[in-house]
Amino acid sequence: MLTPHGGSSVVVAPSLGNGLSRALALATTAAPTSPAAATPTTTPTPTPGATTAKPPAALAAAPGGGRVPGGLSGITAGSLSQVQAWERFRGTPVNVVQTFADLSSWDTMVHPWIGSGPEKFSTFNGRWVISESFYPDGGGDMGTCANGGYAAKWNQFGSWLTAQGRSDTIVRLAWEANGDWEPWSVSKTDTSTWIRCFQQVVTAIRATDPKVRIDWTLNSHSGGLDAYPGNGYVDIVGIDTYDHWPPSLTQATFDQQCHEATGLCSVIAFARAHGKQFSVPEWGLVGTQDTGAGRAGQAGGDNPVYIRAMYNVLRANSDDLAYEAYFSDSSPDNVHSSLVNPDENPNSAALYAQLW
Repeated sequence: MLTPHGGSSVVVAPSLGNGLSRALALATTAAPTSPAAATPTTTPTPTPGATTAKPPAALAAAPGGGRVPGGLSGITAGSLSQVQAWERFRGTPVNVVQTFADLSSWDTMVHPWIGSGPEKFSTFNGRWVISESFYPDGGGDMGTCANGGYAAKWNQFGSWLTAQGRSDTIVRLAWEANGDWEPWSVSKTDTSTWIRCFQQVVTAIRATDPKVRIDWTLNSHSGGLDAYPGNGYVDIVGIDTYDHWPPSLTQATFDQQCHEATGLCSVIAFARAHGKQFSVPEWGLVGTQDTGAGRAGQAGGDNPVYIRAMYNVLRANSDDLAYEAYFSDSSPDNVHSSLVNPDENPNSAALYAQLW
């Protein structure tokens, strides 16, 4: 549901797709993984409140993985079983898992379910990506956050990451805030307050976990670049993108969307211009049945054109790619992007398995 845009050199290859991302609260199991590395060329400015500011550590090169586009490659998942099924499906290892924290309370946010056992990624040989809000659902406000009122809570989260031996975790803080559907959306306050809130949370996490990687994730084609928190508070610029509104049924349509103000190609350019890596934490097909976009005639369905386009753009820009994670889901009235268990999109699944 977020989309970034920007303006630097971006390599475009045959076909890619773009769209909105809808975050699902998946079952209490998610997976970890680690983004690939291109050392940022821009040295971050000091984080407010920190006594010593250091440039974020470069991400380690992705271990193996076969013909992955570049960087780290994986899926959004709630269990290790899902990750293993994905590896069997495509025939290459998963080295990053994108997950969602339980946002119902401070305790479930700063001591997430992730890592509570092998099935919940405690032994996962990759990097964790955890999506977090600024504060629990119904349990905070932007003004208090912007004034550092929740710093102690986020100190606890950083300490928890370090204690888990996962200090290099990627945190997707307030993802897709450029949309208007989340409690942490920029539209719920003013831009300056939102930015200060983001900066305060980042500063607090880094105070107890200096190695954490912060991903500022936009939703495609939703604007929002004016809410960029600044180089000193962002390690990775992310974009969630799906094949809808409109779908990329041809290369020409894909190219047009990719280069729009907040399209994928523009976001990659924005990341490069700021000396940052880019990520695609959520991407996938959108079914023509049982989806809002499908009912409106704006979904691509089983669309290999989109799959190939995504692969080519990711591969062409692999020098700056931190990680990408496919969003494979078959839940009612969501995106119906599933490629395995169940395979709702057989033509696209076959091409994905071949390319990855």
